[in-house]
Amino acid sequence: MPWSRRTAAALAALFLAAVIWSVWGHLDIQADAAGRLLVPSNSKIVHSLEAGEIASIHVRDGVGVKAGDPLIGLNSVGADAELKELRSQLNFKRLEQARLQALLTDAPMENLILPEGIPDADASVAREHLISATRERDANLVGLDDEIGVNQASQYAREVDIGALGELGKNADTRLDAYRRLAAGKLLSNVELQQQERERLELERSISQQRAELVVLKAQHRALKDQRTSYLAKTAKEHHDGLSTLRNDISALTQRLVKANEALRLRTLRATVDGVVQQLAVHTLGGAVQPGQQLMVIVPSERGLQAEVMVLNRDVGFVHPGQSVELKIDSFPYSRYGTVPGKIIHVSRDAVKDDRLGLVFPARVSLQRFHMSQESGTLPLQAGMGVVAEIRTGERRVIDYLLGPLREYRSEALGER
Repeated sequence: MPWSRRTAAALAALFLAAVIWSVWGHLDIQADAAGRLLVPSNSKIVHSLEAGEIASIHVRDGVGVKAGDPLIGLNSVGADAELKELRSQLNFKRLEQARLQALLTDAPMENLILPEGIPDADASVAREHLISATRERDANLVGLDDEIGVNQASQYAREVDIGALGELGKNADTRLDAYRRLAAGKLLSNVELQQQERERLELERSISQQRAELVVLKAQHRALKDQRTSYLAKTAKEHHDGLSTLRNDISALTQRLVKANEALRLRTLRATVDGVVQQLAVHTLGGAVQPGQQLMVIVPSERGLQAEVMVLNRDVGFVHPGQSVELKIDSFPYSRYGTVPGKIIHVSRDAVKDDRLGLVFPARVSLQRFHMSQESGTLPLQAGMGVVAEIRTGERRVIDYLLGPLREYRSEALGER
């Protein structure tokens, strides 16, 4: 076969292969969007909430910190003293509450329930106070019970006397009747009869007196019983009133203690995020800080870097969260360092005006790594680096790429007048 025919056949075969490839082959469709790396959260400014004296400085410029790490400690002597005083007052009130609750029972010592966390010395003092109060109460009750016992004994004695006098009265009545018969028969003088009548009247007077005294004793007995009941009721009321006051005091002290603990906690300034300390404004122990004074800035850790890119208006309809992205970092030529893989995590629904690109839609891209590799190690990515995001939005046949301009030309040509 002549050389020319072989060349023509080869070209025909190559053309046929190209046509077949263009029909069956597919290419990725991608949208390019320029932007920059940034930290999702802004830098955190650390400032003092109240005035104080610097007692310790735990960091310096450029040092990395974790969330919760101490940064600066302020003098806490006053806060410690207030906290100790409040705890002491609260313990006293709680012990007093336990003491009054025990005194409301029949067996105070057996029913004393001490609060948890009370020092042994304070608990011992509380027991002594309870013993003293119990003895005082019991002594008062014993005194009243003794008076009631004496009264009951006196009543019994009066009742015995009244009974005896009653028997004597019966005998006197019998004698008086006999004397009257004798006097009527002129066998007894009137003087002797009158003497007997006086004795009978004396007995009646004695009986009346004893009965009157018995009435008084019974009234006194009722008064003593009422006094005992009143004493118990008054004591119980005092204890209940004391408990009510103590509950209010304990509630108020608990709130003050919470505030004091919070004030003490705020005396140690701590990092709120992982990051790096910058712009440290204090370096001298013993220096004073004022409320609201800026002490340092914490730049959040770059492990949370994201890319913010501007999607062009013509591409935004094909870009959505979850799509794969390859990021070219301006600071690291991709032909040498490669790209950084990522994913679209958010596309704004609102366009913003860009002086060069017109209306664009901001989108956020998460990074799968935060460094570039090289032979000597790794180079960290930093916020502010420029990027170009290649967003894979789909696939398209090769022939469509080739025929696309012709279709556009035909569409425009058919539309001309």
